[in-house]
Amino acid sequence: MTGGAVIDKILRHSGVSAHELAIRLGVAEGQVAAWIHGDPPLSVVDSVARACSADLARVLAEPEPDPHDIGLLETTLAMTVDQRLERLKAYVRFVQAGRAALRNAQ
Repeated sequence: MTGGAVIDKILRHSGVSAHELAIRLGVAEGQVAAWIHGDPPLSVVDSVARACSADLARVLAEPEPDPHDIGLLETTLAMTVDQRLERLKAYVRFVQAGRAALRNAQ
């Protein structure tokens, strides 16, 4: 994760806009945009966290949701209960076939 991505995450979680951050830090709004789209040093990221009253260690420790996982969740939630059950049964058959193939290969 780049420093810019961390700054973006801090801003999203704190509700502070790039404009407000620029005012708080006494820099141009363009500088904040450059940080967000770039990879500023940790000292800048730390200054941003402090200006937004954010705990940098906590921000860094929060896992980011995987877009693939979100897509799978959305697909699953769109399915009916019966469709989910059939999908689970197919998965179980797949695992059982894999185990059987491994036993036969030995």
